[in-house]
Amino acid sequence: MIRCSGFCASVGGRRPVAGPIDRASRSVLAMDELDGVSITLLYLEGEGIPIVHGQLVQGGEFASLSVNQGRFIAARDGAGTRPVWVRNDGRVVASDHRFLVNESFTLLGAGTEMALGGRSRRLVLPGELVPDDFEGAAVRLASLIDSSVKRRVEGHAKVAVSFSGGLDSSIVVKCASRYAEVVACSVHCAGSADAVGAAGSAEALDVALVERKLDRDSLASELRSLDLPFDASAMDRALWCIYSVSSRMAREAGAEAIMLGQLADELFGGYKKYQVALSESGSLAAERLMAADVKGCGERGFVRDEIACSRSLEPRFPFSDDRILSFGLACPTFFKLKGGERKAILRKAAKILGVPEDICTAPKKAAQYSSGVLKLLA
Repeated sequence: MIRCSGFCASVGGRRPVAGPIDRASRSVLAMDELDGVSITLLYLEGEGIPIVHGQLVQGGEFASLSVNQGRFIAARDGAGTRPVWVRNDGRVVASDHRFLVNESFTLLGAGTEMALGGRSRRLVLPGELVPDDFEGAAVRLASLIDSSVKRRVEGHAKVAVSFSGGLDSSIVVKCASRYAEVVACSVHCAGSADAVGAAGSAEALDVALVERKLDRDSLASELRSLDLPFDASAMDRALWCIYSVSSRMAREAGAEAIMLGQLADELFGGYKKYQVALSESGSLAAERLMAADVKGCGERGFVRDEIACSRSLEPRFPFSDDRILSFGLACPTFFKLKGGERKAILRKAAKILGVPEDICTAPKKAAQYSSGVLKLLA
């Protein structure tokens, strides 16, 4: 197996790297044609097929290229943490849009595989049963989260977590600390909620904290490296700055990977709009809204955050694990939005995992707001 930080495969003819591709490892190998398919890779580990961009095939977090009965197959994990771009004629696929400069291309759907030059099909998520009782479901979720984090930490002596001090990043810190040395990386502006909250949560979790304060000049500097395959909104620009700087801080601190808490809110009801939908239109409306946002993460959020982080370190997204994804999609709305409390089942799972009570009960505030970055960019 070849592990890489980016690949491009083209039917017929060699395809060179098109323009600068800014990733942590920049060594490039353009392989000779293999059965009529030209393959270009960034950063090689191992040898042979399959080719995997990301950490895991089992459990998610991959874009891959493999051979099945003489056909080259490109695939994305169930949550879509790594992109696969497809040229409109289906004869070129790439895990980085910058391989397809001046080309017309689309994004392969999350949890989908496609034969190069042929048809696509959906992959099947592993079935994950949700216990009927709230307590039992929370215990199961806690176990799934801990297992997911463990798999993403294994083999590394030191890892980082992009850290706001809130529930999601604190859960990841708590679990990761069982298996490796952890450094929490907090990026915020002076006077923001995270400027105070991250330090208090890090102390409560007994984890090393590194902080970076951003101002208008440093944000402007960071945004000069913004390179996305879609028009960046104000939120995209704010989150790009947070995760790009966090990942660079993590590398400077000696971490070998950085973990982010993305998808926890979409899977487990973290946003106020889900509570509003439940109150105004019922549980089905809330479920549909959450499912749409999970899909949206694979279309935009993960694409943005993976590119931002991978300029310095490979990112890991523990909540994207196939079994957590399956559990979250199957989990009833009244376990997520319970008695007016958002993310109720995740908060209960956090307590089971040993996250301090004050963090478990703290109100949700999105990183772009709690860090003060979005306000400073306005």
